[in-house]
Amino acid sequence: MGIVLFENKKTCCGCSACASICPKGAIEMKPDDQGFIYPVVDSNLCVSCGACKKVCAYQNENSLHEPVRAYAAVNRKQEQLAKSASGGVFAAVATYFLESGGVVFGASLDIRNGQSIPHLIGIENIEQLERIQGSKYVQSAVEDTYKQARQKLSEGRKVLFSGTPCQIAGLYGYLKKDYNNLWTIDVICHGVPNAKFFNDYLGVEAKKRGGVPIGYSFRDKKRGWGMNARLDLRRPSGGEKSIYIPARLTSYNTLFLDGDIYRENCYECPYAHKERVADMTIGDFWGIEREHPELLKQDAFDERKGISCILANTEKGVELCKKITDRIWLSESTYDKIARKNGQLSHPSVQSSRRKIIMELYEKAGYDGVEKWFHKKYRKQIIVHSIYNAIPRKVRVALKSIIKN
Repeated sequence: MGIVLFENKKTCCGCSACASICPKGAIEMKPDDQGFIYPVVDSNLCVSCGACKKVCAYQNENSLHEPVRAYAAVNRKQEQLAKSASGGVFAAVATYFLESGGVVFGASLDIRNGQSIPHLIGIENIEQLERIQGSKYVQSAVEDTYKQARQKLSEGRKVLFSGTPCQIAGLYGYLKKDYNNLWTIDVICHGVPNAKFFNDYLGVEAKKRGGVPIGYSFRDKKRGWGMNARLDLRRPSGGEKSIYIPARLTSYNTLFLDGDIYRENCYECPYAHKERVADMTIGDFWGIEREHPELLKQDAFDERKGISCILANTEKGVELCKKITDRIWLSESTYDKIARKNGQLSHPSVQSSRRKIIMELYEKAGYDGVEKWFHKKYRKQIIVHSIYNAIPRKVRVALKSIIKN
């Protein structure tokens, strides 16, 4: 019969630690009817050794850490800052590791033949850094990166591993021991949609705009720090074009921001609280204009270019922050200030009644059905946001200032 890995989908995050550790290769990560990946056991290969259950972060106690230090931070390199979703902290840390001969693991969104492949990869040179910069609001496949990280650690290489909190917990479960040459970063995670759902959205969007997808950025900074996306297309007649998409004008981004398309376990995430699993937690410092108005008077902290927050959760995390002070502008803050506008540092995303409607519709009618439902359900919001985005940014900023005062 083989081993039973989980009884309820709410207790599986799809981190792949079980599949990575299986000595018989009996576990494969496969999508369900809605596209979310889960481990499937081949009973013909499984010998019920229990190795998979021993590495599962949901079935074993995790070592969690309360933040030791908190910061607002911005990358000093303008080129790296421009290619980052917020303040470019990850790029600065990754550069430090790469320049000292280390290996860096992070999420990449590769697009081949019009299909996106969100997955974790390991890089060893600065030229590859851009592949793992920026936010990816879709679940990245772990693939063999846990195995690759263990191999590099065993060789004595310094390893920086970044991912969602559950992916970091999966890594620790897989490794089963501490390594002095390992540092980890988790992101402030709202929850993850799945790759199939995102790819189907990408196909609908590309067809509507006339082209084949060759690139996608969930958060492009051409119009400033925020949630605007960019879709790069190859035209049927040749040549390329980039489409800039305000977040609230597309179905996928809106449903992501509203928390309606995540994995089931995301709504009961055991890592969405103050105690963190990684050495360092990074994200956007939303609300910095209220928490640290004094910083915005400094040239280094420019809201238009993005500002990050850092929680140093272990002494290794604190030491790492000290080692990169020549690469980032760093200013002391507090957990409370950072958490005020980052709700996932206090609690998981809340599951609404809309999620069931959306995912069942997706099963029956595909993404075209979701798209039609979105434009009908969100008609008023789309009109409001269309008008809002037609207003020049400088005018919007001025209006916000007047309203606040």
